[in-house]
Amino acid sequence: MDPFDTSPAPATMEARLRVLLASMHSGILEIDAQGGLIRANRAARTMLPDLPATPAPPGWDVDFSEGISFRDAHGTPMSSEEGPLFEALRTEQPQRDWQFSIEMMNGRVIHLMGTAEPLFSNDGRQTGVICSYQDITELINLQNALKEQLSETKTAAQELRLTHGELSRAHNLQAGFIANFSHDLRTPLSGVLGFADLLSISEHLDVEEHEFLQEIIDAGDALRMMIDSVITYSNILSGNVRIIPEWHDIDTIVEKSSEAARKLCIRRGLDFRLEMGMAPENMMIDEMRLQEILEQLLDNAVKFTERGEVCLQISSVGDNVLFEIKDTGPGISHEAEMRLYEPYSKTLVKDGQLRRGVGLGLTLVKALCEMMNGKVDYTTSQGRGTTFRVMFPLIFTPMLESI
Repeated sequence: MDPFDTSPAPATMEARLRVLLASMHSGILEIDAQGGLIRANRAARTMLPDLPATPAPPGWDVDFSEGISFRDAHGTPMSSEEGPLFEALRTEQPQRDWQFSIEMMNGRVIHLMGTAEPLFSNDGRQTGVICSYQDITELINLQNALKEQLSETKTAAQELRLTHGELSRAHNLQAGFIANFSHDLRTPLSGVLGFADLLSISEHLDVEEHEFLQEIIDAGDALRMMIDSVITYSNILSGNVRIIPEWHDIDTIVEKSSEAARKLCIRRGLDFRLEMGMAPENMMIDEMRLQEILEQLLDNAVKFTERGEVCLQISSVGDNVLFEIKDTGPGISHEAEMRLYEPYSKTLVKDGQLRRGVGLGLTLVKALCEMMNGKVDYTTSQGRGTTFRVMFPLIFTPMLESI
């Protein structure tokens, strides 16, 4: 038997999927159409040690939630049945990126991000729901710590100049923040995505199994972008971001930047259009930073668009290259416009959930544009969509540092 042959035999596929679920850092719960708990993987029982043994009959959540407090992303009390798992069962609709917290009887508080997918039989009857949970407690605690530090820094700046000790404290916090993200989040995430990619190439998976794997990959990619956003923002604050301009092929940059958005549009039933117009073939720019800007803007456009299309248009304006990202989403509210580029600013949706992400996308776009002598602006119309425009010199020439 070839030890390098990774294509699984049909007889072992279920066993491989069980191993994958058991090894994942995401908690997985599955319920039937009546609300009975069918299975919970190892990670779910680590997050929620008081879960009942499976299978558990309908009503298990009432016993489980006794003495436990649930709160939504804003701190408002909620019941256990208001979470993504039972919401998907009631509505028969997928539930994306529910952020909530659970306070255990021993006083321990955990923060979770949940995504639920209803399951259907061949004749269209709902057979249950499967839900994945990410433990984001460390992320929330680190984010709150950074917010607290930034607030303290602003208050101190209003009263007197920052002392050397305060600057050192802020720098140490940022350095520790980056180190924790890089090691504690990226390493297990790489394992999850690696297993998922390995299984996705199998020819023995049915349509439903492929969809489950794609959900894992999509969620992992979203988490990767959040981690990279926080790391980049921390590096900008500490002055550790360098811009290295070189000649690059615009087609190649656009292809790399739009790949994830194009796939997500297909899955969500949206049209994705790319219009090159009279764009030049090459430009002198920092490829990695331009790609990061376009990925952030395209990700925003896709996640705020429920129907219609997302369009990326590239053209020349004098000695500049213009990138326009258009969507047919709900537009930006007046309240959101007032804090659009503020760090950690997130938009609410009608069901009270927060949009996924850490609220740094447009903050990074604006900061990176300014570092490359670029400009960013937008136009928006309520109910008709938003267009973001970023424009850069065809040839970026960084300012020489004084010797």
